[in-house]
Amino acid sequence: MKERYIDPFTPDLPIDSSDRFSGRIKEIDSVIDSLFQLANDKPKHTIITGDRGIGKSSVLIQARNLAEGNLDLAERLGISPGLDNYNFVCAWHDCATDQTPSALASGILSQLQTSLENLFGKLKIELNIGGILTVGQKEDSSVSSLSEVVELFCAGLARAANQAKDKGKSGIVLFFDELDRVETSSGVATFFKLSAEKLSRDQVKSVAFFAAGITGAIQNLEEEHGSIYRTFKDVPLPRLELLEVEQILKEGFNSVACTYENEVIQKIFELCAGYPEPVHLLGSQILKSDSDDHLSADDFEVAKVDVVETLRRNKLASMLRKAGSGKYQKILEAMASYGGANVPLTHITQTIGYEQNQYSANMGNLLKRDIISSVDRGVYCFVDPLLKEYIARFGVINTEDENNSETEL
Repeated sequence: MKERYIDPFTPDLPIDSSDRFSGRIKEIDSVIDSLFQLANDKPKHTIITGDRGIGKSSVLIQARNLAEGNLDLAERLGISPGLDNYNFVCAWHDCATDQTPSALASGILSQLQTSLENLFGKLKIELNIGGILTVGQKEDSSVSSLSEVVELFCAGLARAANQAKDKGKSGIVLFFDELDRVETSSGVATFFKLSAEKLSRDQVKSVAFFAAGITGAIQNLEEEHGSIYRTFKDVPLPRLELLEVEQILKEGFNSVACTYENEVIQKIFELCAGYPEPVHLLGSQILKSDSDDHLSADDFEVAKVDVVETLRRNKLASMLRKAGSGKYQKILEAMASYGGANVPLTHITQTIGYEQNQYSANMGNLLKRDIISSVDRGVYCFVDPLLKEYIARFGVINTEDENNSETEL
C-alpha cells in the first residue's frame, strides 16, 4: 500500500511559498531590481503581465515575500538582492470589474492601515479613507473629482511613508492583483498616472506600485491614458521552458521520494505547452495514479485521462460551448489537429477551407472569450492547453450550424 503524502503541487492556487517556487529567474531578477531601486529612493512602478494561467499572481506573491524580507528565493535562484535585507511595509488589493479610482484608493489604503497597525500597533496617522470614499460618491466623474481622489490618496501615502521611514522600514509597496479586470473606462489608468506624478513632485520616493494583469493589460489602460507606459515597467511572463518545467516537477517528485523516467517530464511539458497550472495539475495527478513510487509513461497516460475525462471535463466542455458554434468549432477542431502547441493561421485556413478574411472576426471573438491566445503574428494557441486533448478525445460541438456564428455569444 502506498504511503500517504503531502501533495507538493498546487494546481488551483498561486504559489505562496518561496521554497516551492521554481523557474522565472529573469523575471524575479527584474522584480528584485525594482525593489532595490525603491530602497534607494528610485521608485519603479512595475506590472507583471502574461497569458491567463501563466503564474502572474504567484510572481506577485513572491515579490511581496521578497519586499517583506524573505530572501530565500533570491538565494536559491542565485540572484543578488543588492542589500542585506528588504523590510518594506506591504499592502495588497484584489481588483474587481466595477473598480473605480476611489474604491481602488480606499481599498489599498485600508489594507495599508491594517499593515501599519499590525507592525507598529495603533498609530496616530490619518489616511483619510473616508474622505476618498466621499469624493468617490459624487455623481461628477470629471477630472476634477479624480484629482481630488489622487490628492487625498497621495497625501495619505506621504504620511504613511514618513511613518514607515521613522520606524526603520525601507518604504511602502502597494500590490494590485488582477488589474486587467478593471474596465478601460474606469479612470484607473489616469489615477495611476496622476498618482505616480504627484508622488514624484512631492518627493515621496519610498512608495511604489506593483501590479499584475493579463497580456494586454497595459494596452487596455493605454486606451484610457496614452502615457501609462511611462508609469509602469512591464515584466512579461513567457511560457515556461522545458528546464523550468523539469525543475518544478523534479522538486515535487523528489519531495515525496518518487523516482521518475525522463520521458514523463517531456510528455508533461509537451501537453502543458509551457503553462504552469496544468504542469501542477498533471504533477499532482500522476502522483495519485502511481502505485510503486516510480513514475513511468504509463502513469502519465493514466493521469492525462483522469485530468481530461474527469477532473477538468466540465470546465473544458464549458470552454467549448463558450467558444460558439459553426466556424468557431471548426477553427478549434483545426487547431487541435495541429502537431504542435502554436498553430499558424495557414494550417487553420487549409483545414477549414476558408480564406483568412472569412473567419478573422471569429478569431477575434475567440481571443476576447479567452479561448485562444495570440503567440505571435499569425500564430495562436489554446488558453488552456488541455482543451486540445479534450477535443482529440471527445470532438467538438456541432460544426454544421454556421448561421449567426459570427455573432453568437
